[in-house]
Amino acid sequence: MADARRNQQQPNNEPGTVKLTSGDGFSFIVPKGVAEHSPTIRNMLQVSRGSSSDAAGFTEALTNEIRFPEIKGGVLEKVCQYLIYKHRYVNSPAAESVPEFKFDLELVLEVLTAADYLDC
Repeated sequence: MADARRNQQQPNNEPGTVKLTSGDGFSFIVPKGVAEHSPTIRNMLQVSRGSSSDAAGFTEALTNEIRFPEIKGGVLEKVCQYLIYKHRYVNSPAAESVPEFKFDLELVLEVLTAADYLDC
């Protein structure tokens, strides 16, 4: 599962992981393959190829850290849980074997807004 930490300013030194930080300071460390189920995150983590500069692309691609100032910690946690859910069940052969992804109704609008932004 995602590892949540609040107000941690330490860099992400874990290979193969991505640190996603909410606007209110909660950080979630998830496997890179899981985070890349979001096309937005995947694009932010890509280093441009064919460029003469190693720094081409987003800074996030070099640090494996992405900050989402407009997304609250509870919402980003639910997004991380969904990305893990999607990673686990994306290639399931039968739709009947995939359990329903549940979340609190109080978060519906915020989760949908975040999911729309992250395209997941």
